[in-house]
Amino acid sequence: MGISRESKEVKDFAALFHYGTLGIDKTTRHLRQDIARVLESGFTFKAYNVEMTLAVLTKELLNGRMRIHIPISYPLGNMTTRKKQLDLVYCQKIGIDESCVCLNYGAIVSHQYELIEREVRALTDEFETEIELAFVIQAALLNDIEIVDVSKAIGYGGGSRIKLNTGYGWGTSPEEVGLLRRVFGYTFDLHPSGNITSLQQVKQFLSLGVTNIHSLAAFEIIDEYIAERNAGFGEFVRID
Repeated sequence: MGISRESKEVKDFAALFHYGTLGIDKTTRHLRQDIARVLESGFTFKAYNVEMTLAVLTKELLNGRMRIHIPISYPLGNMTTRKKQLDLVYCQKIGIDESCVCLNYGAIVSHQYELIEREVRALTDEFETEIELAFVIQAALLNDIEIVDVSKAIGYGGGSRIKLNTGYGWGTSPEEVGLLRRVFGYTFDLHPSGNITSLQQVKQFLSLGVTNIHSLAAFEIIDEYIAERNAGFGEFVRID
């Protein structure tokens, strides 16, 4: 007997994903359509990712069904630290669960890691107990040494979660995740993001100990998982 979307196995697999309504072109109509799809599916995703302008309506529509995740200073992190703090104050005020804060790309490529450390420290000290923070680096635009060095700065600043890439055409590779696993082990909770569209990609990330996958193709990947399992050649995905 095959598995279906209603099975616990599939729902556990779906719970790996961050799904959502993202992009400055998204309207309340898009949001209502996307959330209706989620609610009708019966899935509880890891979190629902949405633009800050749609956060209040998202809370109303989800009604506590799942965590809400807000991106800040996308895609290149060039807001000031003070502006990022003010955005997080707003998130805190309306009861947002999580945020991914994009770190300043200019500071990273000019190797001003002390600025990165300082900003991460300021944000974690003020908000970490209220909002789960992930710090975003554009790993696809960095070399290996820069990826490692900026990750060190995040760690020195008290950060424990790194989101690799924002999407917007930049996607995370298993090699980027593997690099940080080799250097830091499981010091960081790593969040791959961007252009993740296939079950094969997801399996590669899971083999590297990833438990948060950001993908707007979550439904298609879940359908691929169900089809593979029902064809008899896929394996049950174990989530540690």
